Amino acid sequence: MNESFFEVTIEGNLELMKGFVAGFLEGRGVAGDVFFGDDYHIDGESPTGLLLRLTGVRGKTCTVIVGAGLHNLLATALEKRQRVVPLKILKVRQIVDAAFEIAFRTYSREVGAEIKALLDGLPEGVGRNADFKLHEVLDPEGKGVDAYAPLHEYELDGKGRISGPVKGVFGLYHLLGRFEVAELGDLELTYGDSF
Repeated sequence: MNESFFEVTIEGNLELMKGFVAGFLEGRGVAGDVFFGDDYHIDGESPTGLLLRLTGVRGKTCTVIVGAGLHNLLATALEKRQRVVPLKILKVRQIVDAAFEIAFRTYSREVGAEIKALLDGLPEGVGRNADFKLHEVLDPEGKGVDAYAPLHEYELDGKGRISGPVKGVFGLYHLLGRFEVAELGDLELTYGDSF
């Protein structure tokens, strides 16, 4: 069974929010997955939001993704410390699904093997779209040719969309993001109920 996750939008300083959330969870001994929006490219700000923040009408907002139950504990903790900690929960939305686009090309067998292993061993419930392209070429004639030549002994390229439950998609996004040859799109979230 997949765990439910919630997107909590908080008005206030990002570093303060990260410190508060980490300290709160550690202090309470609460175990659970927490993902910060700026680490996963989901804290995009609209031009209007940027203008409001720069003119001082509205403060910076940041996003934290937490497992079910943690959003209520976090809301209660922030309410109790409202005078001391200038953070305010603006919105809470349940996340139904997460997805991202990926494109990559490598001429390294080692890197290719690692990427293929990740894509072949997707977490439970996570899948590649039907149009996902994965193409591997082995050409012995390219052996010894330098990296900028048009002919290579090995090439792996792929392009497509990956989607599924939050925890699996976020974990895969993090692992694939470590490869310089992989270009990842922003994480896209599908929402359920708002609170």
